[in-house]
This record gives sequence, structure tokens and C-alpha cells, in this order.
Amino acid sequence: MIARSRVPLAERLTFRPLSVLSMATVWVLLWGSVSPMIIVSGLLLGYVVGIVLPLPPVFWKGHLRPVGILRLIGHLVYDLVVSSIRVFLLAFHRKVDLRAGIVRIDLITDNDLYQVQVAEMISLVPGTVVVEVVRNPRRLYLHAIQLHGDDPIGRVQKMAVGVESRVVRAFGSRREIEDFHAALHHHPAPDALDLEVEP
Repeated sequence: MIARSRVPLAERLTFRPLSVLSMATVWVLLWGSVSPMIIVSGLLLGYVVGIVLPLPPVFWKGHLRPVGILRLIGHLVYDLVVSSIRVFLLAFHRKVDLRAGIVRIDLITDNDLYQVQVAEMISLVPGTVVVEVVRNPRRLYLHAIQLHGDDPIGRVQKMAVGVESRVVRAFGSRREIEDFHAALHHHPAPDALDLEVEP
């Protein structure tokens, strides 16, 4: 939440129809009734919440890229299916040799919206969950299971960079995509100290 004193009064009093309608819709759904009184109270409550608890501005210079969005969704569905099968097999395996740990992911992009999207996409996939989001420097901490084999940290970090790449290609501007690929070549290698394995 941002401090109210930092947001000018005129900006806080501005009517934001999408925000107010969204909150009013949630209010109606919570009540489970579509009466005029509940609709009006939801609209008023949505407006008051927007004044008292203003949302921070979101700066997005990107574009919706249909091919990138389809690729992002397709890869998410694939990850969901494969990871669900792996977790299912792990749950019903006789001998569980679980090596779980916390892995640090340094993000390449410097955008709140992309950071949240990457964190959500990773957390949706069974077997990984974001446990901490750091804004400065842009960083995620993931809890991952099945950290076996050669270079498990690198594998998890490569997965996260892949998600970030697909998010940028789905929603980024041409400049953001070019900057991402240029920065990708200078991205630091995984650090073995970033893994804490549970006994």
C-alpha cells in the first residue's frame, strides 16, 4: 500500500469505473444477492475504498501479443500437466527421497507487473511455490521439490527465466523484448549457495 499523503487529493477522488465495478461485483458475490440496495452499497464501498486505500499506479509500456500469449498459456498448461503427474507419482511412491529447498531467482526485467506475473505463473505449477518476492533487487525465492540430478538449482533457475521470457514476449514492448534478450547474455550464473536442502 502506498501512503495516502503521496497521492494528490484530486487523483484520489477521481472516479475509476473499472475498479469500482470490480469491487462492487465482488461485494454482490459475497452477499449472494442482486438487490438494488446491495448493488448501490457495493458501488459506494468500491468508491470509498479507492479513496481511502488508493492503488499504486502501474506503468506498462508493453503490448498484448496474441502469439506470445498463446505460447505462454500453452506452456503453462504443459507445465501443469507434467508437474501434476510428477507430484502424483511422488505422493504414491513407496520410498520418498524428497530433496526440497529454497532457490533464489534473480529476475532480468525491472517491472512490477512482470514480476507479479512470473511469480503467479511459477506458483501455479505443482512442485514450486514462490515464498518471497523482493522488489529491489528484483528477486524471487522459490520452494521447489525434487531437487535431484545434475545442477538442480540451474534447472529451477532456467525454468524461471523461461517463464519470465514468455511473459515478456506475451506482454512486453519491442524495446523490452530486445533489452531482455540483451540482458539474458549477461545474466549471472546460478550460485550453489542459493540452495538450502531440507534433511
